[in-house]
Amino acid sequence: MQILLIRQIAMTVASIALLIGCSPHQGDGISLDNDSEAFKPQGITKFKAYTKQFDDDIHMSKNHATGHVGDLFFTHWKDGGEASLKLSQSGEFEVSWEGGGYNYVGGPGWHYGDVSREIGYRFEQESGASYIALYGWGYDSNMSKDNPAHLVEYYVLQRWTYDPSQNGIFGKTFVSNGVEYSTYRTIRERKPSINNTATFYQYWSKPSKPMPLGEDHKIIFADHVAAWADTGWILPDMNNFDASDDPTYQVMAVEVFNPAKDGKATGKVWDASAQF
Repeated sequence: MQILLIRQIAMTVASIALLIGCSPHQGDGISLDNDSEAFKPQGITKFKAYTKQFDDDIHMSKNHATGHVGDLFFTHWKDGGEASLKLSQSGEFEVSWEGGGYNYVGGPGWHYGDVSREIGYRFEQESGASYIALYGWGYDSNMSKDNPAHLVEYYVLQRWTYDPSQNGIFGKTFVSNGVEYSTYRTIRERKPSINNTATFYQYWSKPSKPMPLGEDHKIIFADHVAAWADTGWILPDMNNFDASDDPTYQVMAVEVFNPAKDGKATGKVWDASAQF
């Protein structure tokens, strides 16, 4: 009888462990946060801006917030002004902003970057944002902070009104998914980042012309990582919680800085790795 009881207990424990082990991203640990009934990746709740796992659509207007809505992570950051982010469980989102002297960046995606990820997206409208881009970070806490390569902010541009290449170092031109891109590298000195104020590189991939609205598009991220690496621009670790302020997220972002007038961008994002 004792042996049978022990077996039953072991089977129950194993079943519970199996259920708990199911998370949206393979390899992520999980922990239960007191502010939500949903499970979150272990370690992400250390970030002050991390709000929670939302089971409903959101409308964010605070200065700095991150979180999960369904299977998607979002970031919403600004240093002033009026800008907000709406995000649904299915990945539809809207960023709206008022004119003013401030910087905003936000949008949905994932709390970590993945070289093999292919990103699907569609924008129905946008009112002249500075950038529409696949946007994220890589960070190596073991590298010297004096080396700008220890922290990298990257952009795969899709639409823009400001040209980032004007002050950048040219890398190469290449074709990905039928689109011609050119790469550039710039440096930011003592600027806000996911790891407090830091000096870091920015890597850019810029298409020969902006991508059209009202169509489904796909970004094959591995092609851009390879193109940057061809000129020695290596991305550090894109899957860690080592930075002080945010995880090394990867999102389809809308960015505006010093917008001259009110505007809005609406779209949808999804993981297209196994769909197209």
